Amino acid sequence: MLMDILKLLVPILGGGAVGAIISAWFQRRRARMQPIPLIERVNRLVSSELKGFVLARVGAKGEGREGRSLEVVERVREYQLTLRNTSPIHLHNAEVQFEFPSEDVEGRAERPTRSKTTPVQVEPEISEPWKAGYRWRIPELPPGDSIEFTFRAVDPPSDEYEVALYNGGQVVIAKSKGEPAARRANIAWGTAAGATFLVIFVAFWGFPMFKTSINRTREEATVIDWAGCSLNVTTSSEPGNSSFLSFSQSGPWRISSYIMNTGPQKCLLLSLA
Repeated sequence: MLMDILKLLVPILGGGAVGAIISAWFQRRRARMQPIPLIERVNRLVSSELKGFVLARVGAKGEGREGRSLEVVERVREYQLTLRNTSPIHLHNAEVQFEFPSEDVEGRAERPTRSKTTPVQVEPEISEPWKAGYRWRIPELPPGDSIEFTFRAVDPPSDEYEVALYNGGQVVIAKSKGEPAARRANIAWGTAAGATFLVIFVAFWGFPMFKTSINRTREEATVIDWAGCSLNVTTSSEPGNSSFLSFSQSGPWRISSYIMNTGPQKCLLLSLA
């Protein structure tokens, strides 16, 4: 939506330097990577701390319970990871691969929280120095959706692991220990004479969409995934009176909604207001 607004502003602001700068920004934005976080919730050694007990797993099975053998395991590292699509891009059939320094790894992928599509396990392509890994194809991971992964590695030499996203286009994965810090836009408002500078400032730094006003604007973003549609809805409210001296928290307020279709099909919206 912001890109559409800036495209309309180019002829208004005129060609020359301003038009060239905004055009260059469009090219830069199209080529820019969109990082999404892989949140590391658990990365710890699992061991039995009860006296008289050991950590073991079932080995080869014989006939009946008596034929089972137990294999003692000295060290097991457990990983619990969350991949969250914080980008505006709807990922279709993207593949995520994990690699570990241990040759003995067990892994599981849950269904995404919103799309509920079943991940399809595919053969990984492991490269040195990693020893083993897992790879899944995720049919649908729309903006705002997330998927959980759990791994257990036997006797790994370190707590390190590698992760990569395939068929994600501009989207790449960035590791995060715990919840990533929220990104906030610091906007410095100017006078009417500085409007051109404000547009260029926003274009270069990629701040979220907002309406130009000397008063504070509040925004709330909602992701809708229903009936095959994937929509990002941004609702903003701002004081109805643009005079700085007459600003009041009690209103009146102007409310606007911006809708961006991030899915592969056209969707029809019906207003009930």
